[in-house]
Amino acid sequence: MTQLDWFDAHLRRAGADKDKVADALFWVGEIGANDYAYTVMARDTIRPKLIRTMAVQRVTTFIEALLQRGAKFMIVQGLPLTGCLPLAMSLARADDRDNVCCVASVNRQSYAHNRRLLAGLHRLRQKHPGAVIAYADYYGAHLAVMRSPVRYGFTEPFRTCCGSGGGDYNFDIFATCGSPEVTTACAQPAKYVNWDGVHMTEAMYKVVAAMFFQDGDAYCRPAFSALLAARKAQGK
Repeated sequence: MTQLDWFDAHLRRAGADKDKVADALFWVGEIGANDYAYTVMARDTIRPKLIRTMAVQRVTTFIEALLQRGAKFMIVQGLPLTGCLPLAMSLARADDRDNVCCVASVNRQSYAHNRRLLAGLHRLRQKHPGAVIAYADYYGAHLAVMRSPVRYGFTEPFRTCCGSGGGDYNFDIFATCGSPEVTTACAQPAKYVNWDGVHMTEAMYKVVAAMFFQDGDAYCRPAFSALLAARKAQGK
């Protein structure tokens, strides 16, 4: 909601009206990943269901506010496989794994979040039929990479490029990328999915972006090309 306040201030400074807002593409990135990460570290004190309710409600409230300001074209991004992040992998029990060797319980949280978010987007589409609200399936795109990392150019699906500690994840929560103990990164970051344990590498983001933009409606629904066609049809 702080970003919404900033956006309102920008509209006032720019003197932008609803027509200008209607001609813009809004990308609402994934929201809630950090909050779910806290439930991994404080499993007994923070209920994941509460985080899910609050996170999705906040996202849909934010989207509704943009629509009320005149937004017509929007892409809303779901959560990735947060259970495949080295942070989660290093903290979870070794027997808590799914079929891509990531943390099953954490990935279930992301999946449940995305299902609830999709339900919220469906309601918003019904309420605002004149807007195009696309869903970017970050979970599905990430899952495709984790199932076949080599196909997408990755040889290190789990280890961090910028981290410490070696081992399976090269991640130490007390000596993370950017801390005094970690002064170098890997030599070939384009071969790594994970940058620092909680963020992906530039190479991974490039792969995922291509899946959103170029793979029809496989990972972006409706397809990005359909969104552009709708904009053209409206004379934008």
